[in-house]
Amino acid sequence: MADEDAARWPRPAGRGRVVAVGKLVADQLLELSEPLVAGGQQRVVRTTTAGGAPANVTANLARLGVPSRIAGWAGADPLADGLLAGLAGRGVEVAVVRRGRAPLSTVLVHPDGERTLLTDRGEGGLEPADVRVSWVAGAAVVHLDGYDLLRSPDAVRAAATSARDAGVPVSVDVAAASRIERSGAAAYVDLLAGLRPDLLCCNAAEATVLGLDGDLPAWAPGLVLVHAGARPTRVATPAGAWQVPVAPLPEGRLRDTTGCGDAFVAGVLAGWRAGASVPSAVRTGHATAAVVAGVVGGQPPS
Repeated sequence: MADEDAARWPRPAGRGRVVAVGKLVADQLLELSEPLVAGGQQRVVRTTTAGGAPANVTANLARLGVPSRIAGWAGADPLADGLLAGLAGRGVEVAVVRRGRAPLSTVLVHPDGERTLLTDRGEGGLEPADVRVSWVAGAAVVHLDGYDLLRSPDAVRAAATSARDAGVPVSVDVAAASRIERSGAAAYVDLLAGLRPDLLCCNAAEATVLGLDGDLPAWAPGLVLVHAGARPTRVATPAGAWQVPVAPLPEGRLRDTTGCGDAFVAGVLAGWRAGASVPSAVRTGHATAAVVAGVVGGQPPS
């Protein structure tokens, strides 16, 4: 696409809170001092923070000064108590149903900043009957987590329907490519298409699995953003596509890539809500992700 300004938001965002719907996860991050060797032993630095896309997106929005709300499911255990209190302390409005035990992701942070995730699903989940109209009423945008679409598809569909009924735009970030492949790409596409999102965000590997790395398929929404770390972000519409370059990180700035995709989404949603152009919002996403790349964990600095 010759003119990047030819892309438009499918719908204008409102002026209310940006609402992220899904589950609350505890992230236990273990910073490795050297490459992991099976059967070996090494000292690590451990950090425990709130995690999962809804928590990471809303925390980054709060850091950007954007009113945000996390809505969905959280465990009814002391671990979730502390995570929710931490989010509230950042200025995130909390509206969750609580039951069971919080999911826990152990994140191995490798010396080069890459990560390996080990996931305990916890006990409980989000049910369709849990979804409240009050979660989305007056929202600027409702953002849905593609991982929860695999775990709680009926509840995520209910949240999307509630948002559309309220006239609120819907954004979706997809699950990891490996998870999509395990569940079946065609089945996952059907789930995504059923949400009828206005905006879809994914990384390059996920785009390939979903067939979004060329011309947009008929099921895709009118705006797809494909982020690729330090490489340019691809902005795709039915009319064509172009790339938005990523400013390089200063040397030694990269500590951990955990949550960078969520931070990118938060920056994009902040730009959408503010009425910025699509390219400008993408650049805000890049800048927001760069901040998170400089800390350990998916939560931005307080």
